[in-house]
Amino acid sequence: MSTEAPRHYESAVRAMSQAAAEAELTHAPVRLAYWRMTALDTILDRLEELRLAGERVLPEDIRELVAAYAGRQDAELADRIQRIDATDLNAVHDAVFEAQGRVMLQLAELRRVPNWQDLDLTLEPGDDEAA
Repeated sequence: MSTEAPRHYESAVRAMSQAAAEAELTHAPVRLAYWRMTALDTILDRLEELRLAGERVLPEDIRELVAAYAGRQDAELADRIQRIDATDLNAVHDAVFEAQGRVMLQLAELRRVPNWQDLDLTLEPGDDEAA
């Protein structure tokens, strides 16, 4: 067996590893954004259940859940939670909803698809389709 074959094999393995690493770099942010959307959907579902039940004060366990998510995933949400009354269910709901909107915009940018802000710029007032 020639020494040429192992070098070609090693070169091929390195090229495949490099290609896999490059693919991961492009897919990881999209997967993270989808994970964040799912986490925020779960939080919003719990908040909505409380609102529908007539609650106005946010329970401690859900406040901790929101704070933990924000502390790890969304500095802007963490800052907002610190500035509002963290026991006010509606205020926390609004903050989480805005956080989800930011993730949606990020996901649209990562996937290179239009978002509602792009449409607002495209549809100027006076257009038949403008709201």
